[in-house]
Amino acid sequence: MAFKALTKVRVKVDVKPVMENLVFRLHYRYTYLIYMTSVVLSTLHGIIGKKIDCMSGVPSPSFGKVVNNYCFIMGTFTVDRLHGVKVGVDAPHPGVGPHKSEEAITFHTYYQWVPFVLFFQGVMFYLPHWLWKAWEGGLFKQAIQDLAIRDYLGKNLKNYVNRKDMFRTLSKYVIHHMDRHTTWAHKFFFCEFLNLGVVIATLFFTDWFLGGEFLTYGSNVFAVSGMDPENRTDPMSFVFPKMAKCTFRSFGASGTIQVRDVMCLIATNIINEKIYIFLWVWLVLLTTVTSLWLVFRLLTIFIPWLRYFILRMHTNEAARVQVSRVMKEVSLSQWFLLLSLAHNMESSIFSEFLIHFDNELETSSNPKILRNSEES
Repeated sequence: MAFKALTKVRVKVDVKPVMENLVFRLHYRYTYLIYMTSVVLSTLHGIIGKKIDCMSGVPSPSFGKVVNNYCFIMGTFTVDRLHGVKVGVDAPHPGVGPHKSEEAITFHTYYQWVPFVLFFQGVMFYLPHWLWKAWEGGLFKQAIQDLAIRDYLGKNLKNYVNRKDMFRTLSKYVIHHMDRHTTWAHKFFFCEFLNLGVVIATLFFTDWFLGGEFLTYGSNVFAVSGMDPENRTDPMSFVFPKMAKCTFRSFGASGTIQVRDVMCLIATNIINEKIYIFLWVWLVLLTTVTSLWLVFRLLTIFIPWLRYFILRMHTNEAARVQVSRVMKEVSLSQWFLLLSLAHNMESSIFSEFLIHFDNELETSSNPKILRNSEES
């Protein structure tokens, strides 16, 4: 029963009329889903044990809990000099070992904020879609009516029989009312560029969040992946150390301040390093694909004949003449609406609509014909 219901939901989602292209959906649907999944994974401490476990050297469970909480909240650190040394000989773990007060150290205080940052970034990827839906206001759904592909699935042929009436209504709307929505396409294009702005901002914000290591994180990881583990400096151990140091101060039995240099196992970084290497690959690919798509979008905005060929690709031979005539009359917003209709209609149905639209356009542009049609 549950599987059957899930299948129905999936089909409905896959075939419902949509205006957003695949690149747009990569942002608000797939990237948003990736980030929300990452939020869940980053908080699953139960599958890896404690989120942090420090060796205090004191045989007291309560004291150990205090040290763990303190080091998780205040952060840990690694010694820069001990990264790249031979593990097991010069240091027990990368970046872990004795250090002098003048030596450079790197503090790691980000990991408690990882789920919150991932959630915030996921919401930002959904923002352009939400903004477009607020601006669009259901215009496309109202325009396409029952002419989408999904409305011809099954045995109900009512929509197909009445398609000419719907063609007439839609044609009149595009011709006589689209002037009220002259900025409709511009708002959509703005949201597309906003998608690029969000992904670029995410890259640089994540780089700042991880101490300037994220932009080169993936390339550094792949560069050393084929090297001998015993003779390489793993970038993941520098950005997401599994073992780190923490300084904990407390009072002794006589009131003297005792300083403990403890070593902590940061189990949560086992998941964090996998999350961020995947995010690095995904964001780089997403930035590249989005940039190429926006170059194409700029070409369609500034080159009218390119818009003609794009619309022509969605029609059959019977409507090729009508495409040429229609493109001489429609605005950018009208062309974009026609293209969105083409993406959601079967090719023969859209071609038939375009022929009807061309006839309606010719009639409305001829005052004499329009007057005669109104009198009749």
